[in-house]
Amino acid sequence: MHALVRGLLQVLLDFRSYNRIRLKVFVRPDQIEDSSVSAFPDSSKVLSQKTELYWPRNELYGLFWQYLANVDSEGELFREGCQKLTSIKWDRNDGIWDVPENLRSNEENQRAIFHAMTGPWMGRDRRRGFPYTWLPNHLGDARRQVSPRSFLAALRHAATDDLRVRQQYALHYESIKRGVQEASKIRVQEVQEDYPWVQKLFEPLSGISVPCHFKEVKQIWKKKGVLEDLGRSIETAGVRLPPSRINKGPEGVLQDLVDLGLLEFTTDGRINLPDVYRVGYGIGRRGGVKPVAR
Repeated sequence: MHALVRGLLQVLLDFRSYNRIRLKVFVRPDQIEDSSVSAFPDSSKVLSQKTELYWPRNELYGLFWQYLANVDSEGELFREGCQKLTSIKWDRNDGIWDVPENLRSNEENQRAIFHAMTGPWMGRDRRRGFPYTWLPNHLGDARRQVSPRSFLAALRHAATDDLRVRQQYALHYESIKRGVQEASKIRVQEVQEDYPWVQKLFEPLSGISVPCHFKEVKQIWKKKGVLEDLGRSIETAGVRLPPSRINKGPEGVLQDLVDLGLLEFTTDGRINLPDVYRVGYGIGRRGGVKPVAR
C-alpha cells in the first residue's frame, strides 16, 4: 500500500508541470503517515498542499437537515417546524432546498431543532448529557473525528427503533443509544475490511472494561498467544496491511492501534477505546453504552 500511495503522490508531482490540469486525490490519514510514502524528491511540494477533510459537529447536523428538508413526503413538515423554532426561512434552488446558513453554522439553532426531536436529555435528567452533543461525542474516533456515514447510520437506526411506552419525542434517548450500537457495528466491519488483523487483537479482549492499564491487555494477549498467532498469520497467509510495528512486541502493536485512531490514552496513562469501536468489539465501560453481544 505504501508503495502504491507513494507512486500516486509522484504522479501528482508530475502533473504540476501542466498549466490546465489539476489532480485531486483522496487518501486516509493512515495511508500517508508512514515516512516511506514521502521518500521521493520534492514530496513536500505535494504534501504541503494537503487539506484535512474534517466534519465538525455543525456540518454533520447540517447534512442531516439537508436530508430531512428534501424528503418528498415530510420535507415540508420539517422545514415548517424549523421555521417555527428559529424564524429562519428556507430557499429552494434548482429543485433543492438548501440549508440556511444560520441552520448550518449556528449551533444554538441546531440544538433547538434536534432537541425538539429528542427531548433535552439523554435520560431522565441533565446528568445523562444532552442529545445534541452526546451523539457526535459517542461516534468520534480517537482523533475526535466523526464519519458522516456513522452519524447518519446512528440516526437512521434510532428513527426505525420500536416506539416506547409514553414516548414524547420522535427519537427516544434509548433509541439513540441503539443507533450508536448499530453504527459501531458498521464501523467495526469497515475496519475489518481494511485491517483484518485488528479483529485478532480486540476479539480476545471482549468482556473487559475500559479505561484500563495496558498491562491488563498485555496479559490477555500473552495468555492467549495473540501476537504469536498474528505473526504466523502474517507469514503464512499474507495478512493485508499488517501492523508495521509487530516486531516491537505489544508496545509496537499498541502504537499501531493508536495511529489508526482505534485507541487513545487517558490523562492518567490508561488506554481507552472510543465508543464507536468499543461497543462493536464487545468491550465494556462503566456507565457507558452497552457493548454489542458477540
